[in-house]
Amino acid sequence: MTDLCERLLEAHVKHELALWHGAALEATLAEWVRSIFRFCETTKLDDVATRAQILGVIDRYVIELRMSGGITELTGEMSNLVFSSKASADTRLDEVVSPVSFNEFADKILALEGVRRELISLIAHSASVAAISARLAARGLLELLAPPRTLARVLDETSFAERLRTRVVPRIERQVVAGLAWYLAHNRERVRKHAEQHLLEELDFEQLRAAFDELWHGVAKLRLSEVFALVGEQDIEDFVVLVYEFWLRYRKTEYFRRIATELVDHFFMKYGQESLSALIDEMGVSEPMVQQELWVFLEPLLGQAARTGALERLIRERLETFYGSEACRALLPR
Repeated sequence: MTDLCERLLEAHVKHELALWHGAALEATLAEWVRSIFRFCETTKLDDVATRAQILGVIDRYVIELRMSGGITELTGEMSNLVFSSKASADTRLDEVVSPVSFNEFADKILALEGVRRELISLIAHSASVAAISARLAARGLLELLAPPRTLARVLDETSFAERLRTRVVPRIERQVVAGLAWYLAHNRERVRKHAEQHLLEELDFEQLRAAFDELWHGVAKLRLSEVFALVGEQDIEDFVVLVYEFWLRYRKTEYFRRIATELVDHFFMKYGQESLSALIDEMGVSEPMVQQELWVFLEPLLGQAARTGALERLIRERLETFYGSEACRALLPR
């Protein structure tokens, strides 16, 4: 490198250093952000990105990226810290979830009439529910047939009571269970319809809303620590692991790939011909916001880099390749 090139290099390094730390840094960042936003105003999404590029990013960093088990461990630890925090002991549930929010959420859930009817229908069709109902009905009939308490006390003092318990009652039980099983087998559809209709009547909007309100009034004043106490530390960690393992499997499914492709296609159909500026604006991001956040994070970072000499080294290494090149020497007088 010639003497003139070295002097030019030093002057250029000094100039760049002055721009990227100290009093000039804020103006430099503002100018860069302003230039980027002006570029975005005249540039469309389709000009700078394709569907294949975005799907490639999803494939590399969502589907195929190997996730460390440390993420799961850290998530579990952070969850436990939240559960054991003093803030959880000092805060009531209704201070986090307002009554207005609860009412809106409850009303929306109860307004899903189709979901309610379908769930009740599925329950009514369930063989397990039918078996439980049969057992409950059998128990109710047996209790109905059992002697009153006053009579039972008298019978307990006689030998007849022993014969009743050992001979008569078991036979009645068998007959009741057998008769109920026969009835259910021959009237399954009628029983199902009756059960479904009964559930629809019992679980109507008003009754469900009353149940939601009772639940809310019962827990609203509880401290968060009291609510969290219902779930143990090990339970939290288990849930984190279950969610993590589900995500690892789900992201590899064909369904996830197809949905991701459809979403990316829709995004490009909607915004492909829009300017990047319009897209950024829809996200709620503004030029002053970007300037402020860059200043908050870069000012201490570049300040430390300047104090340690790292910023100068970075600038010098970038500029030396030009000032030491044949192209630079060819431009200077010999």
